[in-house]
Amino acid sequence: MQRFINGGRIAELVEAAQCRLLYLPPYSPDLNKIERCWSWLKARIRHCIEQFDSLHDAMDSVLKAAS
Repeated sequence: MQRFINGGRIAELVEAAQCRLLYLPPYSPDLNKIERCWSWLKARIRHCIEQFDSLHDAMDSVLKAAS
């Protein structure tokens, strides 16, 4: 599989169409507060999921304990 990062054939096609590429800044989930929240939540669910009959029940228990 060929990756199209920062140029190459895609850049040529964009330039031929008289457009320009706008690059996004690098993504860092470690700096994103909501990503840290989801990570915490998933870790707690993974830790206790065997105690419950369903994922829904495990999620409900973790969310109730967190609030």
